[in-house]
Amino acid sequence: MTRRVFVHVGAPKTGTTYLQATMAANRSLLAGHGVTYPSTSISGNHFDAAIDLIDHRWGGRLEQARGHWDRLAGAATKTPGDAVISHEVLAAATAEQASKARGLLADREVHIVYTARDLARQIPAEWQETVKHRGRQQFRRFVADLAKDNRTHPSGWFWKVQGLPAVLERWGDDLPREHVHLITVPAAGSPPDVLWDRFASVVGLPADLDLEAAERSANASLGTAETALMRHLNIALKGRSIPQPVYATTVRELLARDVLGPRKGTLRATVPPRFRSFVEEVTTQWRDWIAASGIDVVGDVDELTPQWDDPVDWVDPDKPPAEDVLDSAVQSIAKLVELEADRYRSSTPRKLRRRLGL
Repeated sequence: MTRRVFVHVGAPKTGTTYLQATMAANRSLLAGHGVTYPSTSISGNHFDAAIDLIDHRWGGRLEQARGHWDRLAGAATKTPGDAVISHEVLAAATAEQASKARGLLADREVHIVYTARDLARQIPAEWQETVKHRGRQQFRRFVADLAKDNRTHPSGWFWKVQGLPAVLERWGDDLPREHVHLITVPAAGSPPDVLWDRFASVVGLPADLDLEAAERSANASLGTAETALMRHLNIALKGRSIPQPVYATTVRELLARDVLGPRKGTLRATVPPRFRSFVEEVTTQWRDWIAASGIDVVGDVDELTPQWDDPVDWVDPDKPPAEDVLDSAVQSIAKLVELEADRYRSSTPRKLRRRLGL
């Protein structure tokens, strides 16, 4: 039986964290079914291998990642059964980098997997992601820039990873069309296991997995007020020489993931009405390309069609209600104080804690 390697190349913000966490949490069970999700030496995931392949500095992390793609590819080709490689930044690979990746896997049957979500959700989600990585750009400028960028040979990050036809043409260049798989992300509100079932059906993964641990690790979206707070924080931090590990731990993980992400009832950012015809035009081009491409589609192409709110009710993400931003800030400060109190209790001698009533 031919042994296969499935390379899941993105796109970002399409449930990739959930899929990767599910495979990581079930490595032993997958191995028992003849599928290896290789672990790596630094973080256990495939991020370092991905930035090594695409030669991206990524906040100074590239140097420690050198050589990781070759090692990951070697591990994937040495397994006794099938293997899965997965990271969303792989979508940014150039045609030459994708060809190199396929070359290192050439003694296996290579399959490319790409998960895609409608642009009405992807555009705000990617803007938020830039803010989580120190971005200071307003939403209106972010959307205007991507509308002007060349989608076939983009200069910006968005279309490098979200340009569905271009990504699949680069990665699937010399592969049989049936080895290139497009998985559509279900509509908002769908159970997360729908996406997992689609992914598992392509890769041939078992259904009896622990999905709950992965669901808890999901990359929560932020509301407009929460994103505005982070953007203004990034402006305030500019020039203060905050080391990347400190920013990642304090701002991206503690503030964004643990404090702001779980907040309920937040107002979500949506594409400005004047750009919606552009988004619909791009989506139509995608659907025409998919229909003519002959690739394997899992899910429903209709799920890529944007669903819009009433433009009359549209709220500018750059101008969220001030009271919502203030509440987000107060709750963030309260959480930091709470964490400092926990640290103080853990470092205070037991006798002194009793005297202080801690």
